[in-house]
Formats: sequence, structure tokens, C-alpha cells
Amino acid sequence: MRFWIALFVFVTGLVFSAVGFTNQIDNQPISVINASASLSKPASYVLIPNALLSAYEGENSVFAIGDGTVFMATGRESDIVAWLGDSSYVEMRLAVDKTNQSASLVEIERPGSGELEDPAGADIWKTETASNGTGLLPVEIDNEVAVLMASTGIELAPRTLRVTWQLETTEAPIAPITLIGLVVMLLGALLGLYAAFIYRKKFRSRRNTRGPRRPKPRTTKRVVSQAGNGPPTSRRSLRGMKYVGIALSVGTLAGCVPDYQNPIISPKPLEQPGVLTATLDSSQLERILKEISEVVAVADATLDRESLEVRVTGPALEIRRAAYALAAKSTDSLFAPTKILASPVQLFLPGATDTWPRNTIVVTGENSLQVLVLRQDGPRDDYKLYQYSDLLPNISFPEVPAEVVGANALKEDNKFLSMDPASLVEGLGNLLNRGFESPWALLIDPDNQYVADVSAVQLGLQETLSNANLSFEHTLSESRPVILANSEGGALVALYMIDTYTIIPKEPGDAVSITGEEALLLGTGGSATGIETKYGAMLLFNVPASGSDERATLLGATQQLLSAITLGG
Repeated sequence: MRFWIALFVFVTGLVFSAVGFTNQIDNQPISVINASASLSKPASYVLIPNALLSAYEGENSVFAIGDGTVFMATGRESDIVAWLGDSSYVEMRLAVDKTNQSASLVEIERPGSGELEDPAGADIWKTETASNGTGLLPVEIDNEVAVLMASTGIELAPRTLRVTWQLETTEAPIAPITLIGLVVMLLGALLGLYAAFIYRKKFRSRRNTRGPRRPKPRTTKRVVSQAGNGPPTSRRSLRGMKYVGIALSVGTLAGCVPDYQNPIISPKPLEQPGVLTATLDSSQLERILKEISEVVAVADATLDRESLEVRVTGPALEIRRAAYALAAKSTDSLFAPTKILASPVQLFLPGATDTWPRNTIVVTGENSLQVLVLRQDGPRDDYKLYQYSDLLPNISFPEVPAEVVGANALKEDNKFLSMDPASLVEGLGNLLNRGFESPWALLIDPDNQYVADVSAVQLGLQETLSNANLSFEHTLSESRPVILANSEGGALVALYMIDTYTIIPKEPGDAVSITGEEALLLGTGGSATGIETKYGAMLLFNVPASGSDERATLLGATQQLLSAITLGG
């Protein structure tokens, strides 16, 4: 009987273990999820939104097959939609079949009549790739990134695509029934060994027993109960039933196996950020600065004013063209235009916005530092150099938001700053004219190299041209200032100021003379009727918050002679 009980317990454990191992094999976690589609609707652009790309965790990539060029790019989803504008495109969505536990892609048509354009090389893309026939684009997932797929922008986009999620490699959990089955198998083996031991012990005791045989006891007549024959109730029988009951109880408790949840049937897209984020990242900035510096370097070498428009605009374009005009009139390297420094980047402050125009402030250089202001007028436009200036010595640069966060763009008429751009120009102009005696010294710190140098030039003109009437006028140009909030409650304000110097002889017959770059640009050394010169000054201020006791400070400045003309005659 003991052998049968041991065998039953062992077989029961074997069954439990087999069920557990089978469950583990069937529930082995998947390592790759693929969702694919063959497009049926004609479109030149295909948008793969963030909700689709972030539906599952893991490394993500997009694969496409087309008849010609396969172009794919990543960017903020809102930026891609803005770039597409009114153009027609197809948006992909994820479709999940819970019955078959599979995922696929479906297309939604977004009709439009906007202009078609080649998307290759646009500054708005974070990454991009272009190849012939097939394309593979790894995507670094965050809660904003999306993918644009196209060919040349004119031709149809690739018709076959697949999105792949490479999941983290994990092992299926071991079912409790497996461990319990192994324990029951071990118990059955021990019971078998114990049964064999008892059997062998009894066999030896019978074999070694000797002596006279005892007479058989006289049998007595068995009394039959009137109730009839009952079931055997020996201790061995009860013990066997106990083991069977234990085995069945263990089986019942261990019968539940873990239910594997296939990730395909429960996609979990990332939530969209509730705040505006930075418009550029460091890789985009590096590429943009490189292209700008290359265009400017080529234009500087040939003094080609027209080619600058590819990557230079606004005040920077006006200043650069004026520098070319001076350099063309002289062989002296003193009049060569200032070199634009693309690296190393010391500070990077992109705007945090979803509108245009967009602005970014960058500090570059090593021994001498430059402040570059970049502007993008629209989603399909390139970033261009809008302003540049030399960072002044011995200044304290304010704390600014991290580049991954970006800075809020403020309007000119905002009430959060102690001074608006027009007041900055008026105050700085008064400081240049009157120096530390100016009442504006209470609001703008005059202790900087730019104020000292320009004030000295104006004072020198007054002393040398005693026979002439001089006037100095400082006005805010029509170019829009750039205002990005800092981390101290204030803002960085980049603006363009026009300085006009007017020199008129006091007495008829008198003449005024000029030298240097003014005379070079005018083409003569003097005039009997008067001379008007205009300078452009690209400036960067740090303006404190409204109500602050601190003064605005000038951080960077570059002045360039724009024109020199004779008055009257």
C-alpha cells in the first residue's frame, strides 16, 4: 500500500510540474512588436504621431519601402503639423486586434490644398534620413516626438511602412504550481524510499526468526452484525486516504497559474506635456550654426552681399552689408567684417513656444565671446542670424533656463519687466550723451566698456569740431526686439539701435572734416554744408523684473557705421 501511495504522490507532482512548465512556455513574453501597413490613399506626406510611436515601451524604429527616395524625419509633433500646414497628408493610427493579439496600422486622410515642398534639410527636424528604395529611422521616444515620412515632397510618399518596438528582454515568471509539483514529486520519492525501507526491514525479520511453531489458535465463529458488512476502517486505509486528500488539496491550491498579459492588447501612449517646451535641441543648434557660419564665411571672402540672405536677416544683414561696403573701399584688414563664431557653444537659450517667429540666444567662442541671436520666421523657413554682438568684459550674465526647458518668449508691451525696449534705447542714448550725470544711470548701469568707448568718441568730436554744431540722436529701429525670460524673473532683451550723428558748420564758409571709416565711406575728408553719419548698434540687455531694485545691464554690443552723407549741397 505504501508503494501505491508514493507512486500516486509522485505522479501527481509530475502532473503539476508539467502543467507549470507548459504554462511558462505558452506565456513566454514577446520581445518584438511589429505594426505595418500598405497605404491605399495617395499622399506626399505621412505623419506618424507620438501616440502611435509611444504606444509601447522599448526601442522604436520606423521602416519604409518606396519606389524612389525614402525620406524620414523626427520632430515635435506640433512642429511637423505646422510644417505640413494646409498640405494634404495621411496620418497613421494604431489598430489593436485583442482577439488575435496583434497590432496593425491604419491610415486617416487629412485633405488639403497647401503647397508641396521638399522636406529635406529643414531646420525644424531633430533627425532625418534619406535613402533610395528603403529607409530605417531609429526614434528616440519622448512625449512630443513624431515622424514625417515622404519622398521628395512632390512625389508620393513610400507606400509600405512598419513601426517596430524592441521590448526589454524578460523571462516568464515561474508558476507556483511548478514549484509545488517539484516538492510533491520529492515527497513521493521520499515516501517510496520509506516504503522500500519498511518492506526490507520486515523481510529480514521474517527470514532471521527461528523456533518451535506455535499451535494455531482455535478459530472462533465470527458474529455477523445485523447491520451488514461495513467498509474497511483499518489505519492503513485511513492513512492512504489522508495522503490522497493532501495531494488533491495541494493540486487545488496550486492549480491557478499566472495569466500572462500580452502588451499588444494594452498600448499606453505617453501623455502630452502640459507646458511649452524648447524649440531646438543641441544637435539642431550645432547643425544650424555650422551652416550659418559656412554661408557667412563664403560671403565674407567674396564680399557677396546677396548670398548672405540665405542665412542672415534683420539687423545682422544690414550690419554685414555695411561692413562689406567699407571693406570694398579699402585694402586695410582693419575694415574686414567680424568673423562669426560657431563654436564652442558656451550658452544656449532656445525659446519655448509653439508659434512663430521663434528666437534663440547663443553665446559662442572661447577667448572672445559672441552673442548670436537666431530667428526662424515660419515652420518652413531656416533659422537665420538675426543679431550678433561682442559680449562685454567684466559683466555678470544672469541665470537662464536649461536648454531642454527653454525660455518663455515675451512681447514688447509686457508688464513683467521694469523697462521696455523703447525705454532702454532712450536711457542708453542719454547715458552715451551725458555719461554718469544722466538721470538714467539710476535705471541702467553705465559702468561698461561700450558706454565708455562711445561716450569718449562723442566727447572727442565735440572737442575737435568746435566750429560746428553737433547733435547725437539714438532711436529704436523698426526691427522687432527679441525678449526671452531668464530664471531671475527678468529677461534678456536683444534690440537694434540707430545712432545718428549730425555735424553742421556754425558759420557760412566754415567746413567740417572727418577721418577714418566715415571719410572712407563718404569719399571725402570734409564738407562745407554738414555731414550726417548713421551707426547701427546691436545690443543685448539684461532687464530685471518690474518692481525690482536692480538696474538693467548691457551685456553685449556691436556698433557698425551704416552710412555717411553730406547735407545741403
